[in-house]
Amino acid sequence: MAKQKGGRAGQAVPRNRLWIAAVAAAVIVLAVIVWAAVQYGLPAPAAAEDLMAELSSYQGAIRTVGRDEYNFFSDYVKKNLPAAGSGEAQEQLTRDYINKVNAKFSLGNHLGVCSPFEFAAIELRMEQENTIRGAKADSGETVYGVTGFTLETYFRYLESTLEEDILNYLVEYADQDMLEQARVYYDAHRSSFEQLVSITYELEENGEATTETLSSAGMRTLEKGDETLAEFLYNAQPGETLDYQSPDGAPRHAALVDAVYEIPGFDDAVSAAVHAWLNVEVMDALYETVAENAPVAFDFDF
Repeated sequence: MAKQKGGRAGQAVPRNRLWIAAVAAAVIVLAVIVWAAVQYGLPAPAAAEDLMAELSSYQGAIRTVGRDEYNFFSDYVKKNLPAAGSGEAQEQLTRDYINKVNAKFSLGNHLGVCSPFEFAAIELRMEQENTIRGAKADSGETVYGVTGFTLETYFRYLESTLEEDILNYLVEYADQDMLEQARVYYDAHRSSFEQLVSITYELEENGEATTETLSSAGMRTLEKGDETLAEFLYNAQPGETLDYQSPDGAPRHAALVDAVYEIPGFDDAVSAAVHAWLNVEVMDALYETVAENAPVAFDFDF
């Protein structure tokens, strides 16, 4: 006779108890996932279907904007949006821009890729970032980008980083409908997905000539060591030449021999296709919708 597992000897565990235990375990696992998302900034599980519809219906909290924040964005809009105009038109454009910024951070926070937007905290965060970058520069470490931000350039950095983080999240959790729409976009813009396979060039320095073929990864490495040569190779036609100085000042003569590019199939370019489709056709409208669902309120009179 087969032995019964669990419970007291010779007695089977009632099915309703097993079912209750399974449900309890599932609830605990889900609670742990949500807790980890909150504690460590991990993205919550995305909806399996209709992700874009879920995001379009997202209702965020209303955030209050004070005079200092408004003045910052008013100046920012004047400097960075030439068509801002003046008077009421400029004020409306500033309010619209603040709403769009709020929508990006509200959406990003909903997805778990950023904290809620707090204008008062930006300057403190900027000062901390500048301290870190300055210390790295002083110690001889590589610092990518600027070694010190202004409030304007730091906000621009935060905004562009957030936009890319949101795009990357949506690419990672793209559902079937999104993939199908990205496929339509890919089919209509195949040439824009052309990728570098290899570049062959000749380089003459100190009377010695060498020929080298680099893959796309090799070209990215070359960019870091010899930006002038890399830029020439990316933009030249076979047979074109360049006379320039190496990073250490030695005269060089370069010639592009051949450049091979190819258009990958959709399955090999799916992430790039979803990213491009979202960036070109979706995100502006999505931010506008979120801005309507999660508007800002101004605590002063215009």
